[in-house]
Amino acid sequence: MKGLTVSIRTFVFALLFSAPVWLLAQNSPLVHLGDNSDWWSQLRADDSGLDVTVQKREPSASNFKILGINLGEGLFRKAATKLGEAQSMQRGDASTGRYQICYVSAGDHPQRIHLVLETGEVSDWFYLFSGGPDWKGSELCVKSNLVTENSSVASGLHLGQTPAEVKAILGKPSAVIGNKIIYSFGVQKKTSPSDFAKLRQQNPKLSEEELRRDYELYSLGVYIEARFTQSKLSYLAVSKAETY
Repeated sequence: MKGLTVSIRTFVFALLFSAPVWLLAQNSPLVHLGDNSDWWSQLRADDSGLDVTVQKREPSASNFKILGINLGEGLFRKAATKLGEAQSMQRGDASTGRYQICYVSAGDHPQRIHLVLETGEVSDWFYLFSGGPDWKGSELCVKSNLVTENSSVASGLHLGQTPAEVKAILGKPSAVIGNKIIYSFGVQKKTSPSDFAKLRQQNPKLSEEELRRDYELYSLGVYIEARFTQSKLSYLAVSKAETY
């Protein structure tokens, strides 16, 4: 729909076949942190007061993969396999509730590089950033030799890029606000045959007509925010979510 806008921090959709958040984090010890010191998180507040236009196009799936880890079901489990087991942290509740695991560069780079994976009530995220203040729980980040200043998203996004380089990968932004470039995408897609078969098994009481009415199409929502320090990418947030 032309002119459709969404709040930056509330642009999230329910995850396809999503398991309870606690289930995603159950393989790791859980620490409850009742604060909002995680300045990098997009889920700290319901509404930032800013609106951006949702682009009706689908970005490349390569934007959802970093260090071989894809956003989606089993996010924390995938990270543990690739980067090692990390302690899970929990903050907030309801729409601001979020579970997080964190990895940090192990080298002597003057600016520590962090990779944080986060799952909320209805969304999954990854954050890659350089420097910034410490936060409650940052001491729980696991050191990894794979997290470096050269860590790259599969699409080619990485820290240190210029705004022009980021736009060359992602295209025209939804908004440019100060040192931020923001992308918001929303499209409808057809459910794959394998996913539709799962839905049929999960809903045995629904007729074929009812299944197709309710589940033949789903909405894909994507939010990407890039922040720059002295015209170099220093913070990247990426979210992907799906709903019927």
